[in-house]
This record gives sequence, structure tokens and C-alpha cells, in this order.
Amino acid sequence: RRPPAGPAELAAGGSPSEPAAARAARYEAAANAEFAVARMGLGAPLSLRDWLSASGATLSCPVTGAPLVEGGDERELDVHSLPEYVHLVAQLWLADGVLAQAAAWREGFDEVTPLSRLAVFALRELQTTLCGTMRIDWTEAELSRHIHPAGGYSKHSKVYQLLIDELQAMEHAERRAFLNFVTACPHLPPVGLASLEIEVLPQHNSTALPTAQTCGNKLYLPEYGDAASLRAGLAEAFANAEFGGLHERA
Repeated sequence: RRPPAGPAELAAGGSPSEPAAARAARYEAAANAEFAVARMGLGAPLSLRDWLSASGATLSCPVTGAPLVEGGDERELDVHSLPEYVHLVAQLWLADGVLAQAAAWREGFDEVTPLSRLAVFALRELQTTLCGTMRIDWTEAELSRHIHPAGGYSKHSKVYQLLIDELQAMEHAERRAFLNFVTACPHLPPVGLASLEIEVLPQHNSTALPTAQTCGNKLYLPEYGDAASLRAGLAEAFANAEFGGLHERA
């Protein structure tokens, strides 16, 4: 495995040859810049230095609290140790901390399908088969064919037609959010919408926001009267799901 990169390599804009004084000056400038509103979306301004100080964080795993290095639980996290901290967390979560689990998964998978048999496939082919397509493209005809109104909605319902129009107008990131919200997967299967067959039903809950049943690919949609209301409702529902809010219909 490649030796761990030093803090200077990991810092944004830094390099191994950057003089220590220049690096320290850059860190100080970043530490004093407004951070809480610009980067975290919080309501009150706070510099990165003050935000780190208020967090009381140390060089410990943010989940288990175990020190990431010897004595890490006694080292305060500040702007100068932040690149090292990011590297250590990534090394723990993506490498050292999951080596045993990855080896066990590989061994178990090999019992079902010998990994040697997968060598005939390119990485992109495996990725598409297992994870779906990375690019989400659909047409009005596909949407109308594989997104089904039900529960009182029909293809003539205004809100259904608004939804089809909105899905066509969505940018790629919004399409990912829609699929993730309704199906719990942000990618299309290799065969596209045909294997999803999404149902759109009236929202009978008291909430004015859409909800979903991802186990059945069902979208419960309020009877919005115009495109702007539908767009706003979907955006709020997507954001609520993204930040851990409940969106599944019970």
C-alpha cells in the first residue's frame, strides 16, 4: 500500500515542497475566513478556527471515539491538524478499518461465484450490472410508459402530467435525487425504467409533501395545482431525505 501522505500533501492547494512558513500562513488565512454560513449553511457566522474550537473535537474517530493515532484523544483538532485528521479518518474508514470485512466479503462472494470468472468483464460492465447506469436519460414516452398513475390518479390527472414534465426538465442531480427518493437507488438499472415501474398515488396524509415506499417504488404525491408548487414540494422532500429526515410512508 502506498505510504500515507503527509498533511502538506493532503491540504487543499498544498504540495510536499511547499515551505512550512507558507503553508502555515495559508492555514491561518483559511482559519480566519467565515465558515459556518458559507460552508455549513448555519444561521450565524463563525470562522473555521472558532467552529473547530467550539466542536471540542480531537484526533479521534468521530463514530467510536477511539484515538486515530497514539494520544489522539488528547490532541485538539485545529486548522493545522485538520489535513492529518481527514487523512487518518479516510485511512480508517476506507482502508485499515475495513480490511477484515472486505476480506470476509471477498471470501464469501468467491464461494458463490469464483472471482476468476468475473475477470472476463471490464470494470464498467461490472459497475453497470451491479450498480446501474451512471447516466440517467429518459424520454417522455419512457416516463409515461413506466410511471403509472394509480389510486385515483390517471394519465389525464393534472399533477401526473406536471410530474412527467418536471422529470423531463430535471438536471441529472435532480433525477438522481428522484430515483433515490422513490426507489432507494440513485441509479437506473441496466434496462432503465422498465424494471422499476413506479406508481404515483394521491397523498392522503396530512403532510403537504410527497412521501414514498421505496420497497414498492411508490410515490405518494399531493395534488399540486401548478409546476412551481410541485417543484418546491419535490425539492423539500428530496432535501429532507438527504439529511436523514423521514420520508417513507408508513
